Formats: sequence, C-alpha cells, structure tokens
Amino acid sequence: LGNQTCSRRSNEHFTLKILESHLSFGMSSALFKLFREKNGITYDIGVVNSIRKNNAPFLVYLSVSNNNALLAFDLLTTLWKELIYSLITEEEIILAKIKLNSSFLFNNQLLDDILLRKIQLISLGMSPYSDKESISKTESVTPKDIQKLMKKYFEKPFLSITGNKNVCDDIKKKWIANF
Repeated sequence: LGNQTCSRRSNEHFTLKILESHLSFGMSSALFKLFREKNGITYDIGVVNSIRKNNAPFLVYLSVSNNNALLAFDLLTTLWKELIYSLITEEEIILAKIKLNSSFLFNNQLLDDILLRKIQLISLGMSPYSDKESISKTESVTPKDIQKLMKKYFEKPFLSITGNKNVCDDIKKKWIANF
C-alpha cells in the first residue's frame, strides 16, 4: 500500500523520513506494534522509501497467511486512515525523530558505508554532507506536517496484493469500498 511521493531534494522528504521512522524503525514502530505485538499476524513488515532524484515510491509492505490476510488488510487500512485524519502524538514524533537520527549515525559507522552513502548522494546531485543537514531539518517536523503529507500523497493510495484468488477478491472489494 502506498503511492509515488517527492524526490530527495524536496523539503517534504524529511517529513517522509519521520513517517517512515514512525511506521517501521524498530520494535517500537507503529507497524511492528500493530501487526506483531498486538495481533501476532505477520513476520515481514516494513516501509520502502527509496531515495530518487525524481519522485520516489513510499510503500508499506507486509506478508501474512491467507487466514490472516483480511484482518491484516483491515488493520492496515485503519492505521492508514488514522494517519490521514488524526494527528500522531508528540511522544510518537519525538521517538520517530530519535530513531531516524540514530539511523543516520548507525549507517555512518564504517568507512565503506560512509563512502557508499556519499557517492549515492553525489550521484543524485546532492551535497555529500546532506545527511547531517537532514538531521537539523527533521527537527522542525510536526504531527500536523505528517498529517498534511498523508493527505497529499496517501488519501488515494495504490494497492498491490498477491495470494489466494478468493482472498484477493475479498480484499479488492474492501479496497473499492474504502478508497
């Protein structure tokens, strides 16, 4: 479930990084808590938020058994709508910022990682120091910014499903009713 969003050069990218952190970074993430901790229905779940020179995808992915697919879809669409129509809490955004900033630091521990990242940024026509700049730019992101971004990019998301035909047909019916 997701949509095409902005490029890495956009100021909105920093808000997307906070959203990604909130949804998928660690065992305190919204997706982990909802799908694994509270409902125990999935093992593989996360977010793809690629860095692109032009518009980039932002996708939530998960894998569940056929028996849990409808429940998982209901949970995901409920969470999705909550993010569109309700603000995340101050505590949630503070935690997301801490996790995001920690990921910048963690991913810059080894010389190979540092060099690869700088090469990637340069290939996108960006400053090789833009990750450090990103940390300061994420500090100003608010819960309202997250909600505004959700409304802009995700009120009409795309869905891709695979699995049992009957289950996929049931999900398709719910999808049409919800979006």
